[in-house]
Amino acid sequence: MHIRTLTNKIEVDHIFEDQWQYPIHKHMHYELLYINKGKGQHTINNHSYNYEEGDLFILTPQDCHFFMFQERSSICVIKFNESYFESFLQDNEFKLLLSQLVLPKRKILLSFECKRNIGELIQLIEKEYKKASALQNIIIKNCLSLIMALMSEEESLVLATPKDERIQAILNYVDKHIMDKHLLTVQNIAEKFNINKNYFNQYFRKTTGSSFKKYIQTYALNLVAYRLVHQDRTLSQLAFDFGYTDESHLSNAFKTHFRQTPSAFKREHRKPDYDSPDD
Repeated sequence: MHIRTLTNKIEVDHIFEDQWQYPIHKHMHYELLYINKGKGQHTINNHSYNYEEGDLFILTPQDCHFFMFQERSSICVIKFNESYFESFLQDNEFKLLLSQLVLPKRKILLSFECKRNIGELIQLIEKEYKKASALQNIIIKNCLSLIMALMSEEESLVLATPKDERIQAILNYVDKHIMDKHLLTVQNIAEKFNINKNYFNQYFRKTTGSSFKKYIQTYALNLVAYRLVHQDRTLSQLAFDFGYTDESHLSNAFKTHFRQTPSAFKREHRKPDYDSPDD
C-alpha cells in the first residue's frame, strides 16, 4: 500500500472538483474533511458513507479512503500530525480528547447548529492558513481543538451509520464483491436484501443519490485507477479482472470518468510528490 505523508505539521487544502482525482490511498496523519457543498459517497476502510453539505469526517493514521462525487463537491481538508499539538498535550483533558479520535468512527453525526458552528470555524482556519502572521498557529490550533470538543460533545464520538442500515449492508456487499459482476446484478442484490426487484433502482437512487449501475461503475473505475498506478497491472489484465469486454472498453470508460487516458493518468499519479515507499 502506498502512503501519503505531510511535509509540515499542518496543511489546509480546498478541493472543488466534478470528480475525485485520486485513487485509493492511505495517510500517516490525521485529516478533518468538511463538506462545504456537494453530495456523493465517501469510502473509508471499506465502508461507504453518503455525504452532503455540512458533513464532517475524521481520518486517522493508517486509514484508506476515496470519494465518489455525485455532483460537484467543495471539501476543506485539514491535515495535521499529533506533534502539531505538542504544547496542548500538557493538558490531560486535551490528551483525552485527541485519543478519542482513534475510536471506530469516521463520519460525525452533527446537529444543524453544530454544523453551522463548525462550518464557521473551518472558514476561519482556511482564512488564517493563508496568512503569514505570528498568531496564525495559535488561532488555528484553538479552532481545531474547539472543533474536536464540539464533535465529542455532540455525539460522544460514536460511529455514524446511515439511517437506513440496509443500504450500508448493500454498499459493504458491493465492496466485497466488486470483481464478481455476476453477484452484483439487480436481481441478485434485490433477492439477497429482500427488496422488490422493480423498486430496487428507485430505492438505491433515493438512499445514495446515484443509480446502482453508475455506483458500481464508479467504484470499479476507482479501484482500476489504484491498481493501474500502484500494482503495475496492465490495462488488459484489469479489463479481465473487472469484467470489461476488452481493453478498449475499459479504456473508453476510464477516459469518460477521469477525463484522461489510463496511460496519462498513470504518468501523472506516479510523480514523486504523489508516490511514497511501500509499508
